[in-house]
Amino acid sequence: MAEPSTASTRLIGVDELGERQVSAVETPHGTLAVGLLDGEPFAVSNRCRHLFAPLGQGRVLDGCLECPWHAARFDVRTGRMTRGPQGAFKPLAGVVKGTTGARPLKTYPVTLRDGAIWLEG
Repeated sequence: MAEPSTASTRLIGVDELGERQVSAVETPHGTLAVGLLDGEPFAVSNRCRHLFAPLGQGRVLDGCLECPWHAARFDVRTGRMTRGPQGAFKPLAGVVKGTTGARPLKTYPVTLRDGAIWLEG
């Protein structure tokens, strides 16, 4: 097995993610939401584009990362919002999605090895 690159940073063990499959992790880039989606690792900016909820406290559901506050959903591969806020915000969900769609979450390159998620570069 190849040795980890010196430019890699271990973020979190897969066994530490729990049933939500995402966690907030401190990194050289600040706090990121780090997790697994369909067995693939991801790392994205930790703040929802709606009201800046901590996405690392959300959950992976139906192929997306779901915001813990208003259930907006994000594609972790692209960072784009796929569903706007729900609940009391549902009438505004399309407007929020439309205005935030231009500003996707920042995504970071990660790999899965040795039972952990690693930030590359």
